[in-house]
Amino acid sequence: MVNCILFCVLLAAIGACYVWLGSRKKDRADQILNLHREISLLEQQIKEKDLLIHRRLAPEELRVKAERDGMGLKPIDIKGRLLRLPEPALTEPLTPSLPVIAGNTTP
Repeated sequence: MVNCILFCVLLAAIGACYVWLGSRKKDRADQILNLHREISLLEQQIKEKDLLIHRRLAPEELRVKAERDGMGLKPIDIKGRLLRLPEPALTEPLTPSLPVIAGNTTP
């Protein structure tokens, strides 16, 4: 009789754990789904903002805005004015020098 009662209690405990874990799994799945939806929404908003920024920084848009605001800006012809400077030549190798400590006089 005691064995039968212990078996029923054990079976009920296993069933309760199974139901509890199932509800936890469902809650976690809902959280993950909501997170994926939020991520996709944020990615869409980022793409829209990037498109808006690129459109506003287009040369035609900037030119129209400068003319509309009456800033009196004029385009600069930069053809032939840009010079490419040569890279500086290294005169000494890039080796780390020893720190100067009392008694260490070698450079």
